[in-house]
Amino acid sequence: MKPLLSVIIPSRDCLAFLPDAIASIRRQNIGAEATGAVEIVVVDDGSSDGTSDYLAQAAAADPLLRAIRGPARGVAAARNAGIAASSGDLIAFLDADDQYLPDALTDRLALMAADDSVALTFADVMSVDPQGRLVGYQFDYWPLFRAFLAGRSGLVPLGENAFAMLLAEMVCGTSSVLTRRSALEAVGGFDERYRISEDWDLWLKLARHGAVWCSTHRATRYLVRPGSTSRNMAELARTMRQVFDAQVPDPGRIPQPWRGVAQARVRIAEAEVAMVEGRHLAAMGRHLSAFAAAP
Repeated sequence: MKPLLSVIIPSRDCLAFLPDAIASIRRQNIGAEATGAVEIVVVDDGSSDGTSDYLAQAAAADPLLRAIRGPARGVAAARNAGIAASSGDLIAFLDADDQYLPDALTDRLALMAADDSVALTFADVMSVDPQGRLVGYQFDYWPLFRAFLAGRSGLVPLGENAFAMLLAEMVCGTSSVLTRRSALEAVGGFDERYRISEDWDLWLKLARHGAVWCSTHRATRYLVRPGSTSRNMAELARTMRQVFDAQVPDPGRIPQPWRGVAQARVRIAEAEVAMVEGRHLAAMGRHLSAFAAAP
């Protein structure tokens, strides 16, 4: 039977967390017809911690678990490989050190079954530290999006300003995303040139392709741990600028206040790089430019 949903997990040296991520998928209540409905595709992106052996055993015991092993190529390439190897019409992403919370996908699966114009959905994310202590919630962190959601709950359409919202604030956590294979194929999947910001780039492309909805239901437990990502500040600032310039050739077409906030975020990242590199005048200039964009 063809699965309803494929969940893609890229993993590099995350064996300590991967079994819990997989278990959290298997605990989901997808519906009465859910037997065999969820396929899990784990892409081992060059791990050296025993992940390959673990996946070989797990896949042998579970026909709906697929394991792909390859050299380390980065998370964008790993996710694309997982998409290519999967068979569900709906695609979700879960990082190997994250976990789904109960009923993470139920409301959005129903939405996407009822409305094929929806290209991208995401949900609120609970961040915790390695000791399990609450760090915060994704939607609470971003003021414009928090104001947009004021008084709303459940499934919320972002409407005609979806692209601008996703451009301005990083509200869309990858491990909460549920999208369509057809939409991913239409926009070309993750851009493998980017080592950072590849997810932001894709969400913007999907927002241009179709409708975007969010769920205020907290769907994912996101682990904040030192060294869990390659967040080199210079690379982050560079890719943020590349994505912004590629996606927004004419900033004047983006409505305020989202345009100013998006421009300010990129300029602040560039200012922080300049400060670390000792280019203090350049840093001051970028900070002033950011303030001018979003006073």
